[in-house]
Amino acid sequence: MYKNAINTIGKNQTSREDTLLFKVNEVEGLMGTLDKDFSEWSNFDRWENMGVQQWIFSRALDVYRGKRIDIKCECCEVIDLNQIDIKNISNQKCIGIKSTYMIENIVDEIVSAKERRESDGTYST
Repeated sequence: MYKNAINTIGKNQTSREDTLLFKVNEVEGLMGTLDKDFSEWSNFDRWENMGVQQWIFSRALDVYRGKRIDIKCECCEVIDLNQIDIKNISNQKCIGIKSTYMIENIVDEIVSAKERRESDGTYST
């Protein structure tokens, strides 16, 4: 449903057509939030910067509502997501990739919450 909805690009890459472009370096506090230890930044509910939390949640809602977004970082020249091992996100330094990771997690939570609300309570999803 959300395949290819989010793309992470480096500073020397161009955004896809008909896609919303968001530059992580323009989000005040995002770098400080995601530059912490994985145990801190991976727990979205414990983020202290509500503005950054709201920005991530808004991007997740964009994706959930069917929009395609590109997340552009300024720390990487070029990003090839096929070369990124998302399972080792805790070792990742790129703020763009970390942002994408968090947005995808929040989209998954939105979908799960919707499924639970639509359930009659007989079965847990």
